[in-house]
Amino acid sequence: MLLRVTRFFCLAWVAMLICLPVQAAEWKVSADLRERAQFFNNLDFNSAADADVWEWDSRLYLKAKADFGNGIQVYLQPQAVYIQNHPAAGGAENFTQADLHQAYVQYQFGEAGVKLGRQRLVYGDQRLLGHLGWKDVARTFDGVKLFYDAEPVKLDVFAVHPADITSMTPTSASPQGQSLVTSEDQRLIGGYGTFMFAPGTGLDAYFINWHINQKAASNTGRKMNTFGGRAFGKWDGLDATAEYVLQRGTWSSGVSQSASALAVKAGYTFDAWNTRLGVEFDFSPGDDKADATKHKDFVFPFHTNHAHYGEMDRFSWANMKDVRFSLKTSPVSGLSFLADVHLLWLDEARGDWLNVAGTGTLFAGNTAYVQTRAGTEINLKLVYKVAAIKGLKLVGLYGIFNPGAAVSERNGGKTDNASFAYLIASYVF
Repeated sequence: MLLRVTRFFCLAWVAMLICLPVQAAEWKVSADLRERAQFFNNLDFNSAADADVWEWDSRLYLKAKADFGNGIQVYLQPQAVYIQNHPAAGGAENFTQADLHQAYVQYQFGEAGVKLGRQRLVYGDQRLLGHLGWKDVARTFDGVKLFYDAEPVKLDVFAVHPADITSMTPTSASPQGQSLVTSEDQRLIGGYGTFMFAPGTGLDAYFINWHINQKAASNTGRKMNTFGGRAFGKWDGLDATAEYVLQRGTWSSGVSQSASALAVKAGYTFDAWNTRLGVEFDFSPGDDKADATKHKDFVFPFHTNHAHYGEMDRFSWANMKDVRFSLKTSPVSGLSFLADVHLLWLDEARGDWLNVAGTGTLFAGNTAYVQTRAGTEINLKLVYKVAAIKGLKLVGLYGIFNPGAAVSERNGGKTDNASFAYLIASYVF
């Protein structure tokens, strides 16, 4: 039903745009081109097996925004993606895609409004809802969002489903892109509100109902309610954030869902080189599999974990403990250096070790496992905004994962270091 209503309204606003006089709109157009080379070495922690992979990705965003007056705005963002993957087995696997990343009409009356069509949902630290912009084929949603924004209150209420997202990884078999989900499989209904106590200081509260039909190809059916809060603040050079979330629901198999997650972080920024030192603790209880009628791993798949729990994507916000120390400094104008150290554990040794998406198992759980020390990940990054060429940004990263006893126990004693690197050039014009 939601899909049919969305399609009807999308067609309606397209027809409306055709009828509007072209000269009534003031269009603002831009483009964003990104080239990325990334290299994966030994992600299975076993140097005896050749698992090295490298990839070259190209992504082009075209953006067009128009203001038709009377509170009506239109935003169009077509995208084109080309990925060339070079697997360990040799050869190359190519993948291309062109579609609409975003396409919506917005009508605003005073502090309130409605946004209809394909759009991003980006909230808080994106631990629950984010656009996954790191990926070449980023995440968007089809549906409707009502919003209200008048200090000190901001509130969004939405009813959406994930847009059909083509597989992020190319395959040699045809077709080269498999749909992860279809529009009919999933829906999200929820609200996200913010109350600001002072500039930079406030409280978020949210509720999200997530439903997947049993026929979904990506997973079994489920009905989940996710709700929580996030407090954040800035005082002089100090910043801090704390977020806690609960999840309850049922799976189609009759198993009940009972999960939670916590994130606390703080930092202080010094005047010297605009240097920030930070510390963070992330935690989510694991499932020891002792009760077959209850599932205790956090399972929300629309987050953007890549920036939070290590850029090598070995962890999700489930069955984990992460102590993170971070540094960011800008010794010269336009140049930033970032360093992160993640000390990583599994919360429950017998539980599954889940990857960044939270839906893939890096190592399956076992009642015989007793080790929880996952390892240490170190990420070093340079970001340079080229002053001589406005809009050009260069990014380089190198990461290394030193595995701990939990890897040895699950990986036949193999505990070789894994590494990850990328080079990015992006140009906005």
